Amino acid sequence: MSNTRRVYRPLAQVRAVGGVYVDQVVADFRALPPESEQKPRYAEAKQLADNCEDLDWQQLFALELWVLQLMPLYQLEERAAVLGQIFTNPASLRPAVGVEDYQERLCCWALNMQSERQWVFRKNLLREQEAWRLRKRLGETLLWVGVLALSLAWFGWLIELPAIPILAMVTWLGISGGYASIARRSQAASATRPGEASSGTAFGNLCALDVGQGSVVQAMLLAGLFAVVAYGLLASGLLGQLLQEGVTNTLFPQFSPLNELGLPLPKAGNDVAKLSVWSFLAGFAERLVPDVLDKLSGKSKNKEEKQNSG
Repeated sequence: MSNTRRVYRPLAQVRAVGGVYVDQVVADFRALPPESEQKPRYAEAKQLADNCEDLDWQQLFALELWVLQLMPLYQLEERAAVLGQIFTNPASLRPAVGVEDYQERLCCWALNMQSERQWVFRKNLLREQEAWRLRKRLGETLLWVGVLALSLAWFGWLIELPAIPILAMVTWLGISGGYASIARRSQAASATRPGEASSGTAFGNLCALDVGQGSVVQAMLLAGLFAVVAYGLLASGLLGQLLQEGVTNTLFPQFSPLNELGLPLPKAGNDVAKLSVWSFLAGFAERLVPDVLDKLSGKSKNKEEKQNSG
């Protein structure tokens, strides 16, 4: 039976994200006054600080909380002021100066706030891991589709059927557009700095994407299908029914029929470039092709209703 518990990653693997965080905790420990050496936990904290390059996140978080407990009152008040600025709406109010056991109460409050900050940082770190795993899966899918499209294009060139390379190009560009769209959404949920607030909605969407990786791959393949449909709409001139006259020649590629297969091909190099852009856009904008089909079917339905009423 496999263990599904998430382990804390070594610092060496997340130095780009937590490097400043590590340096800050160690610097706080080095700044402790000599009298802190007599307090409990100092020996354990010193051992962790001396081996900061080999710690995991759990040990680093423990060291940070121990440093708070070892701080004298003036340092504790400075840290409490910083924590109060980070959390605009803290779960508990900071104890007032002069209350009974003020230092102990302030230390407990700071420990609670620091634990909350650690949780935010840990969530952001997990979010970055989820995003990396999702991008890796999408990148692998895009690579395999690219190899397949290149193979089909080479095969079509060998047998002298130019329609096959064009279809392979259109499909690959559509899938690339779908990849770019999904990758942009995952990038919107990138990790923030320690203690900064993060969007729970973005984190939830990213986790949902990671859990449903199979559906994400299907969405990329569906984007390739949309690109092929867009190719048919462009070649047939049906999109011209939705635009004013004169616009089609400017924005859309022009096609010439291929007598051998009856499949239209772009007339010139600039038409191939236009077809490439539209193929990518059909995969990137997931509602583009469905909306066009809905409009075309709506026009056909309205025409039938007028004929029936007449």
